[in-house]
Amino acid sequence: MIIRQACAILPIFVMSLLAAVQPGENLLLNGKLKSDRTDTPPEYWGVEGEGQYLTYYANGGPEDRPYVSFVNFGDTPTVGETVLRQYGLFVVPGELYHISAWVRTRDFASPNAGAIVGNQGWTKAVGPTKFQGTQDWTFVESDYTMVDSPDGSYFSAIYACRFTGELDVADFQVTAVSQRAQEDSSSSPLRRILSKPLLVPWEPRPHQIPADNPQLAFRLFASDQLDLTDLELTLSASDAAGTMAEPLQRGLTTVSLPSGAREGVLTVTIRNRATGEELFSSSQEFTVIQPPSLSTVGHRRLNNLVTEVLNATVETDGQTLHFNTPRDGWVFIAIETDNSGQFVAILDKSGQVVTQETPRHETFRNIPAGDHTLTVSGDASAGAHLVVRSIAEVFNYCPCTNSLVTENPPYDWAFQQRYGLPAITTQNGGNIPPEYREWFRAQGYRWLGNLNCTRPATPETMPELLSGSPGMNAPQYDGVTCDEQFFNQPGSLVNFTQGVRAYQNPNDRLIYTWIVGKPSPEGNDLRTAARLIYTWIVGKPNTPGVDHDFMAACVDASHGQGKLLIEAYCRTKATEQAAREYLDDYVTDTVRKFRQTLPGVIGSTGVIFGDFNQLPILSLHHHPEVDYKYYLDMQLNLIANNPEFAGLGCIGYWGSYYADHELHRWAYMLLRHYCVEGKTTMLSDEYGFSYLPGHVINGDFRRNFDGWKAQGDVTLDSCPGLAATSQNRWGGNGGIGDTFAVFHKTSEETSTLTQTATGLEPGRAYLLQFIAFDADDAHAKRVNGKDIGIRATLGDGAVVRDDLSWHHIDRRQTGRYAQNNDCVRPNLHHIVFIATAPEVAITLDNALAQPGENLGVNFFAVTPFLLESEE
Repeated sequence: MIIRQACAILPIFVMSLLAAVQPGENLLLNGKLKSDRTDTPPEYWGVEGEGQYLTYYANGGPEDRPYVSFVNFGDTPTVGETVLRQYGLFVVPGELYHISAWVRTRDFASPNAGAIVGNQGWTKAVGPTKFQGTQDWTFVESDYTMVDSPDGSYFSAIYACRFTGELDVADFQVTAVSQRAQEDSSSSPLRRILSKPLLVPWEPRPHQIPADNPQLAFRLFASDQLDLTDLELTLSASDAAGTMAEPLQRGLTTVSLPSGAREGVLTVTIRNRATGEELFSSSQEFTVIQPPSLSTVGHRRLNNLVTEVLNATVETDGQTLHFNTPRDGWVFIAIETDNSGQFVAILDKSGQVVTQETPRHETFRNIPAGDHTLTVSGDASAGAHLVVRSIAEVFNYCPCTNSLVTENPPYDWAFQQRYGLPAITTQNGGNIPPEYREWFRAQGYRWLGNLNCTRPATPETMPELLSGSPGMNAPQYDGVTCDEQFFNQPGSLVNFTQGVRAYQNPNDRLIYTWIVGKPSPEGNDLRTAARLIYTWIVGKPNTPGVDHDFMAACVDASHGQGKLLIEAYCRTKATEQAAREYLDDYVTDTVRKFRQTLPGVIGSTGVIFGDFNQLPILSLHHHPEVDYKYYLDMQLNLIANNPEFAGLGCIGYWGSYYADHELHRWAYMLLRHYCVEGKTTMLSDEYGFSYLPGHVINGDFRRNFDGWKAQGDVTLDSCPGLAATSQNRWGGNGGIGDTFAVFHKTSEETSTLTQTATGLEPGRAYLLQFIAFDADDAHAKRVNGKDIGIRATLGDGAVVRDDLSWHHIDRRQTGRYAQNNDCVRPNLHHIVFIATAPEVAITLDNALAQPGENLGVNFFAVTPFLLESEE
């Protein structure tokens, strides 16, 4: 079973939440697997791995039950695992449980498939797993002794690994059998949360209530059985007398603010008029605003991220030019002049933003929507060309942090000045040197700290963490990113939501939230079952009500300036078409579900791609045949052009310090190309890059020695998990990179492998990379960082650039993740050469190996290399 690091677990809730369960009570939420759509997983279940092989049916199972279907009738098995998982199961190790499901198979074959309960880390599991061949609907059931778990938490899953054929599962149940299991187990605490009605502020956003129509609509999420006859929604404001009330409606209930309410805290309740019983109460900060006057006259939309709002020539010294921005947020201001004299541009009469001394004569500023002015004066002002563009926030994590592969040049302040500052508005984490911090802020940039707050245990956790965070207190920061929350862990989201709403934010800073997964946009009910804050989020929404409320709290934080940051860390695929399909599901569909889940959320949403490719530290570059530069370009090109991303609030990268020097430079160039200049064409077209350059093939020896000429004692081998552990090809690689060639050294013979790189352009730079390691250490999982005696020789047709080439020996004792600790430490060879002919023979040999050594090689790749002189 391949387990990704992102597959985190639901926190253990306080013991007061635990309660006995009844005999026969299903511990799973929606174990019936009800789903309203064939392309959306059942509520309270999340998809991991290769979800494209999963389909969901509302009926058609045994006795017309709902069911889920794993289907692959292709010629080859799926590459990795397909998992339907639910976190937050509370069971007792060593006690007896009954696990059952209805199962149907058709020509099904898989080395590992089942319906199970697993422990933290999925190192142990119980449940039926012997699914093979063809059989009609069959009820499978058995009693199981529960395994232990490192931290006491468990999950349930229906899964299939590397499968062909069809596996269908319906009515998955886990029940407690033994007395202690019944006494100490618990159905998910989420069941109690979902049993109560919930109101989510819907539209307008609470900090954008118009003064000429001071009303707010709330959306109700409640059980179908909730009788609304005597229920009313009440609303009070901290700065106004009186309470407003409206009969509670299914769907949306709109209520006016109390007379005179302008800014403060709104309290909304659900109350029974007849009995006075309060069923729900929540508080929310609010602001009544005078909406700005908006105009698109003179605007020119360049792409989804950039709109030109002013393009004019300054005619006279001291001239004031007017422009209107369509939304709150960032603008790019640039002045072009051939005059060597002095000039100053003043924005909204509030202070200079661009002068002759400003780098590149350009700046970024965060301003409110509406009318603005720029006054340009000085002896060089007349004839100067002025451009203003409304842009999305442009984000990078993290600045001035060097690569752990120290052969890369430093990613210092000089590097940021040359590549980062022309392309970004916001830096996250890392370091801004103290001597440049005042200048950095004066130029309009923002710097956010990072706060590790994954899976808060209680609602009180978040206010405590935020109150002690440097990002919310230290003077150099503008706020924090909250790292990270998961849509498939709704219990954690409830704690996070309540905690963020409770936090007072005394320094008025930004809060952004990282999120993993996709939300659940469907359903109006719950089935009975500024300083800034930015939130990292993983996955797609999947729990009605909980996901909606979480997203609302995140974007409403920091007086409505909060943002949700989607972690979109995209692994390579074998073909460009497969990569495009993957991006459509992983990225486009997630944003589509965000749009469907909460009105107007797109402007408060960020898509943060991963630009980390540094083997063996952390890499999304899984396929050596792929040029990762082109793949990064594909991702931003999708954002810039696909209508689903129109109005996106933020775009950027995480993990730049895990990128090699070439890719780090290229990532900033892409941000400049799409997010500042507003281009729609691929930057790769200007450099001749492609997804599969095709200069060499079979770099991981998945097709035996295809493309290679072997001499001496060279064999093929594989080591399960090698790529994920030793090389940290991150995020689930389905065995890609676990195959390799092995050079066996004797005292009498040196062995070689040769492949001819073809299709080269004479005069152009190329990068040759390969991984080498001790194959015996790989199998033994020995940590033994050393120089591996494999070298490459380039024949006629290439000149090596020694100044750009290096050989990295991984001597770390521990890796980034626990799974990277007990594994072989590889060498990475990074060789830049200039082609002098269309072809060059590349030979690998073990001449430097010691007799008896068995040395492995894989990730053999040749791609065009971007020289700094070519930028």
